[in-house]
Amino acid sequence: MARDMAWPASASPADGRNGDGGAEFGLAVLLEACERAVEELGLAVPPVQLRALLIIDQAGTLNLSGLAGELGATASAASRLCDRMEAAGLVKRDRAASSRREIKLMPTESGRRLADWVRRRRRSALRAVLESMSQDGREALAQGLRELAVDLGRVTRR
Repeated sequence: MARDMAWPASASPADGRNGDGGAEFGLAVLLEACERAVEELGLAVPPVQLRALLIIDQAGTLNLSGLAGELGATASAASRLCDRMEAAGLVKRDRAASSRREIKLMPTESGRRLADWVRRRRRSALRAVLESMSQDGREALAQGLRELAVDLGRVTRR
């Protein structure tokens, strides 16, 4: 899959002219693998809804302002997005037990199945791309990605 990537004529993945040693091109390969993994969804679930679903599913439940923060959107934009997702049967809203004013978002069973399917497809696609790397390269990439996730607060250090 990585060999299919069309590199810009002005640069190659190994030339490092942009100072990042080709990291940007490597990231593009990984992102393309993730995108291809879910292409068969087509336009049935727009990318922003899929991203929001994965965020909500990962959290289990999330309030609207939490989702807006994760998406980098306003609360009103996140609310409209949730309206569309709710109409599509991907999420449901409920009042939080601790505050009747707070709305919590949670995936529906259908939403959970879709999120699981997307994650399985992405893992499979990434596995295929990473098989072309050396064991040392895969371990270094995994370590770097874990550090990035910790730095961004996505996971905690072990």
